[in-house]
Amino acid sequence: MRRQDIQLRVLARNGNVDARLEVGRRYLLGTDGFPKHLQTGIDYLTHPSVRGLVGAQILIAECLSLEELLRCDQQAFLRKAAHAGSASAQLKFGTYLLTYPGKVAKAVTYFARSATSVPCAADALAICRSVDESNCLPSVLQLLMDSKTEDGCAIAEITAREAHVAGDLPRLRRCVHAATVLMTKPTTAIAELVVALVQMAEDASDSLIGPSTEFIQRCLELQSQIGHLHATYTLGRALAGIHCGTLHPSRLIGSSNLRKGTALLLRAADSGQDEAWLHLYKLNSDHRRSVANPQMGRFFLEKASERGQAEAQRLLGTLILSESSSIRESETAIDLLYRSAQQGDTYAKQLLNSLVLPVSGCAAEASVAIEELDRSDPWLAARLRLARHFGLTKLEALSVDPPEAKRPWGLVVGRNPFIRQIRLAAPRAIPALTQEALGDLEHAVTLFRRPRQSEDDSEGNLRRRSDNLQRAFELHNLREAMFFATANSTVLDTLRVGPKWAFRVKRTLQCEFA
Repeated sequence: MRRQDIQLRVLARNGNVDARLEVGRRYLLGTDGFPKHLQTGIDYLTHPSVRGLVGAQILIAECLSLEELLRCDQQAFLRKAAHAGSASAQLKFGTYLLTYPGKVAKAVTYFARSATSVPCAADALAICRSVDESNCLPSVLQLLMDSKTEDGCAIAEITAREAHVAGDLPRLRRCVHAATVLMTKPTTAIAELVVALVQMAEDASDSLIGPSTEFIQRCLELQSQIGHLHATYTLGRALAGIHCGTLHPSRLIGSSNLRKGTALLLRAADSGQDEAWLHLYKLNSDHRRSVANPQMGRFFLEKASERGQAEAQRLLGTLILSESSSIRESETAIDLLYRSAQQGDTYAKQLLNSLVLPVSGCAAEASVAIEELDRSDPWLAARLRLARHFGLTKLEALSVDPPEAKRPWGLVVGRNPFIRQIRLAAPRAIPALTQEALGDLEHAVTLFRRPRQSEDDSEGNLRRRSDNLQRAFELHNLREAMFFATANSTVLDTLRVGPKWAFRVKRTLQCEFA
């Protein structure tokens, strides 16, 4: 470095404002004996002693290209320099404004101010006045590229990344469109932004305006090849003919390929995209498709259910329950349906309701009566609460053992050894339809586990409980229909045997699997 250059740097470090501005300028341009180093130049020109000076702001805006300004995050200085009257800054800032939807009018204002001083500004002004708003940005960027003053593709990429970070879908869509117009084939960076655009549009249930279908497919394929999970998942769905939110597959790919789509969905599912398991189930369980495989479909459904997907839990629970021939299978199925219903699945709630027998009578009157009985016989009161919540018959209510019957999702009325008729004595699994039901079940479990004195034991055997119930009802003038469900052995069979239950709720199942 020359002696005078060293002296200039010393003056700048000692606080000389003019020297600091000059050193900053030389570093930005890499001229007059100084190497080009943008960050060092910016540090000099943004020093507290000079950052408020219009001259420093103009130097930054004029010495750097728009791409460099954006990469160095100097948009604020660019705006100030444009407001200060720098023609070069006005052209750059106007171009930057075009990256925002609805800012064309403001951009035109800046282009008009600099049109007499900067040749490209006049051309940019003419473009904005002659083309529609969606094409202003790519046209102006192409103009700057042709004049070799800016890298339009880089500007579109940087501003698209800004929009992505900010979650600004309209701006991202605008910038990505400009980038796709300016380049013949996607780069890795642009492909990543296109995938981000597709994901944001899907999440927002919005459209994809701008990039062509061919360009989008190439970007999805490029990102999928390097292991981008969402790109793989999206491409797999599109190739398999599955909508991505409101986006039709034809907007993302040129033609479908079911086998390739299935393979990509399997890769996505294996990599952690749990929603893909359910898509794989539906593809493999549809006998009309070339990839149909019911056994494989069942495996995929079990995978989706394990990942906690409400729809998968409901579908698997329904299949298990409709085929069940034992109480253990019924419990497994109801557990799945209950977990699905807890996540808000409407069909699961309807199916659980079909497993609970209705109890007539006014709930408020029944509640008052139970509170009255609770003072003299809390065990009987607990049984009556369970009978109303779970739709128990009189026999079930008197024979159920709450500590043994309790499940996380409801209760199981065990096999009744006192009943000779098998169809009436068989166990039955019943889900809880409300949190209140589970709360009263928990209370009953605690009560029945509590040690009792022999003189307080009003439970005794089934006959004694039945006698106590009759006396209590006569004393309080209560009707059995207010607390117990009424059902014969045929109706109870439909709740215990899977195929019979499936026939009973045939209409609901048809809607569910439609």
